[in-house]
Amino acid sequence: MVKYNDRGNLAHKLDMPYDEPVQEHADKEDEEVRSRTGRKTKVRTQPAMSIKSRVAWGILLSIAISLMGSLIYGKVEISRLYNEKSGLEKQLTRLQNENVSMQSEIAERMNMTKVEEYARNDLGLQKLDKSQIEYIEVDSPSVAEVKSDSEEGVFVRIKHWLNSFGEYIGL
Repeated sequence: MVKYNDRGNLAHKLDMPYDEPVQEHADKEDEEVRSRTGRKTKVRTQPAMSIKSRVAWGILLSIAISLMGSLIYGKVEISRLYNEKSGLEKQLTRLQNENVSMQSEIAERMNMTKVEEYARNDLGLQKLDKSQIEYIEVDSPSVAEVKSDSEEGVFVRIKHWLNSFGEYIGL
């Protein structure tokens, strides 16, 4: 005995009543109604979405697309800034290494033995001997005298008094 729900390998094809597609079933029912009444029935079809709902969905879709675009743009900018940061860090380490090498080169050049050698060989300088030193005697002492102006004007004295008063109060 063969069952309807048996999907085994059979030599003949079984027609199942419940395997009929839904649209075909609806078409058959429409034909039966037409044949009974003798006239064509007008089936009202309503649009799937009203204009307001289409506009609302369009606005929502454009907002969603713009949000996703801004998120992607933000990620791209973050990636670009990280790449720029890593490039600047590499440049900074290179410049720091170059600075260290230049500092050591300057320290090497400023060594006293190098300075003396440069002065002797390139400039032709020599250290002084005791025979090359000459002493000079000065007859009058070197003294600087400050000449004060005893005849100060009234405005100059007021200025000095205001300056000293300002220093006294801490201005």
